[in-house]
Amino acid sequence: MSPSLTRTAVLLFTRSAGEEAAHKSFGAGGRGADAAVAAQLIAQATATARQAGVDFLYFGSDQQAGGTFGQRLSSALAYGFGRGYERLVVIGNDCPQLTPARLRQAVAALETTDAVLGPDLDGGVYLLGVSRAFFAADVWAALPWQTARLGAALARCLHRAGASVRRLRPLAGINNARHLARVLRQLPATALRRRLEQLRRPVRVAGRALRLRPRVAAVAAPLPLRGPPVS
Repeated sequence: MSPSLTRTAVLLFTRSAGEEAAHKSFGAGGRGADAAVAAQLIAQATATARQAGVDFLYFGSDQQAGGTFGQRLSSALAYGFGRGYERLVVIGNDCPQLTPARLRQAVAALETTDAVLGPDLDGGVYLLGVSRAFFAADVWAALPWQTARLGAALARCLHRAGASVRRLRPLAGINNARHLARVLRQLPATALRRRLEQLRRPVRVAGRALRLRPRVAAVAAPLPLRGPPVS
C-alpha cells in the first residue's frame, strides 16, 4: 500500500437503526420492520467501507455532537482529522449501490485532487472526500444538508476555498419507501437485495396481509482496521 494512503480513512457517518426508523419510513410495515431495513443498509455500508483498503472509522449516534445534521457531520470530520488523518472519505448508510471498487476509486482520486463528490440523484451526495486543508467546520455546518441544494452548495464551497474537485458517477440514495423501491429495481440479484425485498413483502395470514417484522440485529460500532497515523 502507498504510504500516503495510510493518511486516508473512510468514515461511516450513521445513526443507529432504531433512530433511522424514527426519522425515515421505508414502507416496510412499521418502525420495527423499518429498523430492520436500516440495519441491513448499515451492515452493507460497513462491509463496503472495510474493503476500501484504508483505515475505517465508524461515527455513530452516540459520538455525534450538535443540534443539526451539518453540525453533527462537521463533528465527525473534526473527529477524523483530529486522529491524524490528512484525507477523509465520508459515506452514509443510504447508498447500497456504492461498491467497494467505487469506494476505492474515490480513495485513489483523493490522492491527486483536493475533494471528491459522489452526487446522488436527488441533489445531495452519497460520498464526500476532502483533504484536511479544505475543511472548515463552521462553514460546512451551515451548508443546506439534507436538501436538493446540497450538492451544488458543497461544490461552490469547495471551489471558493480553492479546492480541485473530482465527481464520481451519480447514484441513487434511499431516504423513503419510494427511494427503496427505485434502488431495488436497480440492484443486482444479490443477498442484500433478497433480504430487503423480503422485509418489504407482506405475508398472508388468515386472509390478512401482514408485514414481516424480523428481529433487528445489533450493528456494533467497529474499530478501525489499523491504528490511526501518528501526527
